Amino acid sequence: MNCELDSDVAVIGGGPAGAALATFLTRLGHQCCLFEQAHFPRYHIGESLIPNTYTFFQKLGILPQLKKSDFPRKHSVRFVSPKGAETTPFYFSERIQGESAVTWQVERGAFDQIMLNHAQCNGVIVKRGTRVERVLFDGDRANGLMVKQNGGGCFKVRARVVVDASGRATLLGNQLGLKRPVPCLEKSSVWGYYKHGARLPGIDAGETTIFRTHKGGWFWYIPLPDDIVSVGLVDETNAVFGDLCDPKQRLLNEVRQCRPLADRLREAALTEPVRGLKNLAYYNTHTCGPGWIMVGDARAFLDPIYSSGLFLALGSAEAAAQCIHEALEEDDVSAVRLGKFESALGDGVDTIHHLIKAFYDPTFSFGKFARRFPEQKTALVDCLIGDVIKDMSGFRQALGKMIPSPPSLQRL
Repeated sequence: MNCELDSDVAVIGGGPAGAALATFLTRLGHQCCLFEQAHFPRYHIGESLIPNTYTFFQKLGILPQLKKSDFPRKHSVRFVSPKGAETTPFYFSERIQGESAVTWQVERGAFDQIMLNHAQCNGVIVKRGTRVERVLFDGDRANGLMVKQNGGGCFKVRARVVVDASGRATLLGNQLGLKRPVPCLEKSSVWGYYKHGARLPGIDAGETTIFRTHKGGWFWYIPLPDDIVSVGLVDETNAVFGDLCDPKQRLLNEVRQCRPLADRLREAALTEPVRGLKNLAYYNTHTCGPGWIMVGDARAFLDPIYSSGLFLALGSAEAAAQCIHEALEEDDVSAVRLGKFESALGDGVDTIHHLIKAFYDPTFSFGKFARRFPEQKTALVDCLIGDVIKDMSGFRQALGKMIPSPPSLQRL
């Protein structure tokens, strides 16, 4: 078990957050070694992008690949009530001019492979089929990894900075006992894929449609390539898994009870497999420390309702990369230096958290909010496009006049 690798930065996980961060840092002149257990392409949920990811793709240089892909173009989001009443679509062009007002619905196996291959082409050392067993510490400072090759032995990696981009595995959060459930957000999900699901005409063909259920949950409806539609239910954990353990039967039962959704799927056939996930929401009490930092879903995950996961993954990756660069240049990898971006990002997450709480409150509706606070309609659309890493205090205060504000995850 000899030390086989030295690196400026060791990244755990080859998803979009890890791939983007490693790409940014490599371009800044730092050696990055990225460890990914799976061999890509591999399955992953989280297919809907929001427009503010466009800037990250532009900076990374993968826009040409996305533009020539067969991923459906997404212009808007629409909400449908249990009885079938539809909101006017929230078109992203209301707030964004030009081509960046349109984004994509992506098949994650193909999309994540684009991101990881691009990182490797930019000079990132990518070790596929390699599992990180644990982060190594010298006192309270992270200084490397213990890594195991699939079918092989273990070896150590020395690094000046360790980045946890392990997604829901939250390797460091679990290793250090930092991971917690988010209070009052006990949601779970089941989802599957339908062939030949109905699509709307014109530019609405690629929209994300949110179908509310009579029970207080909701379905996503996301068009994908090859005439496939991703359909998933999100509701309280007991409602999703309480009296029926089979995810496929639960999904079929709930689709039948949501008439507007069932109408869309009348000519469609469910493909296999159907998947489920309990307890979607979590956060970590600390997301950086001496020599280490978390990005993407390794930091926290709240809810899929606003498709913010990939945006926050890329946003945290870019911000963390800049802080890591400055820390390495100054030879100061303290938590204060590495976490300089955390306050601004945390405020953005708090804005999304507040809007999630509003969505699940039976007394709240977007229509009522827009009528009572017309000056905040643009801020509401900003949330849907991902433009939340800025001063949104006025928007949160307006929401707070209609529903109680949730606790800040930064202060839990």
